[in-house]
Amino acid sequence: DSIFPFKTFGVKLIITGVFDGPLPGGLPKVVELYALEDVPALSAYGIGSANNGGGTDGQEFALAGSAAAGSFITISYEATEFLNYFGETPSFISGILNVNGDDAIELFFNGEVVDTFGDNSVDGTGRTWEYMDGWAYRQIESTPGSTFQTSGWTFSGANAVDGCTMNDTCDSIFPFKSFGSPTVCKCLLQ
Repeated sequence: DSIFPFKTFGVKLIITGVFDGPLPGGLPKVVELYALEDVPALSAYGIGSANNGGGTDGQEFALAGSAAAGSFITISYEATEFLNYFGETPSFISGILNVNGDDAIELFFNGEVVDTFGDNSVDGTGRTWEYMDGWAYRQIESTPGSTFQTSGWTFSGANAVDGCTMNDTCDSIFPFKSFGSPTVCKCLLQ
């Protein structure tokens, strides 16, 4: 039995977090994915960003390799500030993550959108889901899908990580790689 209260209907990866950093250049910029089941061929999955409400651009970056059930995949715009902020290197680096906290993220499986963060046809500035200099994290009971539901996410609010230099010492800690954990991250209790 799964700890997740939803059926995945064949989708084995979901978006669990988005982060827009406080370091120079708005770095790091991150999307976190979680493997619900073993994924022997990540190449069937990819991501895209929908910038400033301009609608989908389709899949812009394809994943590679494989992932074990319960593992996290991190995709960052670059590696240096990701390492500085989170203390490890990202799984993948992609320039398509040149997002600024008001952009939607789409997860594709075999070319079809299977999970979404944000509304790809709406600029997120001033919206509940804005994550400029902040973050959003999926709640365990949230159902993945091509239609974004704000009720399934926890939001830091805009500018929540301003002035922070490392996740572990920030007043608004991004719940990095905590989805599915039996312990509740203190950041989700804020």
